[in-house]
Amino acid sequence: MRKAILFVFGACLCSMAFGQNYKTAIGIKGGYPGYGSISAKHFLGDVNAVELNVGTGLYGLTLQGLYEWNHQLPTNGLSWYLGVGPNLGLQSSQLNNGSTLFLSGSGLIGIEYTFNGLPINLALDSGPILQVIPNIGLGWGGGVAVRYTLK
Repeated sequence: MRKAILFVFGACLCSMAFGQNYKTAIGIKGGYPGYGSISAKHFLGDVNAVELNVGTGLYGLTLQGLYEWNHQLPTNGLSWYLGVGPNLGLQSSQLNNGSTLFLSGSGLIGIEYTFNGLPINLALDSGPILQVIPNIGLGWGGGVAVRYTLK
């Protein structure tokens, strides 16, 4: 009985210590905003992470920064997350002989899977977008990411 209790305690301790399967992941993400982006996700701790996506999209150059809260699911390598952050876009325009700035905020919920024997992470997320510049409006975005994980 004592060995069983120690085993369960050790297993719980290990699962808390290794909340995610990687520290940093770098790859590509497709979706809206930023139809084709270079994507990087970095864990700040066991649960909190930041994600940065830089690419081109409907608005020309798009920059998205997200702060995410990650939670493990019972299946090894599978987790879900919530995130929030700003989007910045810059579009060159022939109509007004200059550039137009776009500013919005994103909220998202997603799921990701990190392979056990391969350094590959797959993610799928979706959520609302609130645009504030140049017009106020609501939209919906999301994306699919494939990243290489670094321990």
